[in-house]
Amino acid sequence: MGKLFGSSGIRGNFEFVSPKFAFELGLAVGSFDFFASSHTFIASDIRLTSDVLKSSFISGYNSMGKNIVDIGKVPTPVISFISKMYDTMGIMITASHNPPQNNGFKFFLDGGEGGQLFEEKVENFLQSRFKIGKYNLNVAWDSVGVNNYQSPDDYISSYLDYLLKSVKIKQKPQTICVDCANNVPSLLLPKVLQLIGIKRVITLNEKLDGFFSGRPSEPTDANLSSLKETVVNEGADIGIAQDGDGDRFAIIDENGKFISSTAMISFFIDHLNFSDPKRRKVILTVDCTSDAIDSVKRHNGEVIISKIGRNRDYVHDKSVLFLGEPNKLIFPTFGKWIDGIYPTLKLISEMGEKSLSSLIAPYDKRKVLRKAFIIGSDDKKMFWDHSARLPELWSQKIDQISKIDGIKLFLKNKTSILLRFSGTEPKMKIYIESNSANKNREIMKKLIAELQLKVEGMDC
Repeated sequence: MGKLFGSSGIRGNFEFVSPKFAFELGLAVGSFDFFASSHTFIASDIRLTSDVLKSSFISGYNSMGKNIVDIGKVPTPVISFISKMYDTMGIMITASHNPPQNNGFKFFLDGGEGGQLFEEKVENFLQSRFKIGKYNLNVAWDSVGVNNYQSPDDYISSYLDYLLKSVKIKQKPQTICVDCANNVPSLLLPKVLQLIGIKRVITLNEKLDGFFSGRPSEPTDANLSSLKETVVNEGADIGIAQDGDGDRFAIIDENGKFISSTAMISFFIDHLNFSDPKRRKVILTVDCTSDAIDSVKRHNGEVIISKIGRNRDYVHDKSVLFLGEPNKLIFPTFGKWIDGIYPTLKLISEMGEKSLSSLIAPYDKRKVLRKAFIIGSDDKKMFWDHSARLPELWSQKIDQISKIDGIKLFLKNKTSILLRFSGTEPKMKIYIESNSANKNREIMKKLIAELQLKVEGMDC
């Protein structure tokens, strides 16, 4: 049995993340006391396998004598918020932006995702049980835990109250288009915008549909053509898209242009309050741009570079002001979780009378090209061997090499190339940053040839 936890929880197809696996995972998590509360909360998104996986996990968890509260279907930020509010564990069954045939589990403690210690304990338990092939429950028949279903309405309302108190919006856009990804963002995002007083909220893909028939779950530029067209046709001020579980977001400006996630990070960094000398650290993942790093330094902040998906290990550090990963932002003064709605409200609050395109233009000068290539598990070593040879092939152009996560080559003129394997999907990902989109395409073409990548890359 290999490593279960990727860069964001556990994910896989139904053959891997099966009812049997979910039951065993419930046993593993239920065998430890990670918190003082007597109840754990669990929820899911709309995926077709979510209900059966939830039932199986609950059975295993109850079998260890632990109680659980099932609040149905909510976006991930709601379960994250609940884990903070009740000082307990929150469990979300979702595969986030992955396709509908996948599913998975995310675990939250005190608002933040379970860290390495939590993951190691769960994995060690499961590995030991797989070895001996049996379970030792040590729980009497009259001591099993209780599963209590409660309506999500009150919990969603509590999250909304907290959210709306956290952002002050003086001048509001007239029209906003939202793409809800046929999933749980439909339960929250349109309602939030109506509550802050947006006159026209136009929704796309609002119907809950476990097949994601409207568009793929990941809110990439290529997947948001309908939203871009609707923003222009309706004369909207902004378009907002979310992924399947509502912790990622993407933004479309009034001209129908997709705003890069790296530009959004630079924007938010420039609008942080660095006045507290005890809270000046910014944690950025290795795929963030040089502009983001420069922005932190302009404010005399401290930059720490982390692996993708692992900047969350710093959420409990009180000296951290912001954690940035493209599409996944954490503002610790608001909460220790990735939230797809809070940043959009902060963006709206900064717009005022400005158009979104003019507001973002200063942060969108660096050009980034991000592509993912599906690979088989048997090919992983071959691709990694090829990647390891790149410093030798590109030696005349390389200023610096980083191996924090995959391999990142820093070339002349702040050009960089990052190659890594996804922590959640069978994909090799390539990220290129330079001052020219044409230059990025030329580098990508060369890399595809050198790495012998035969499948057309998709946006990521």
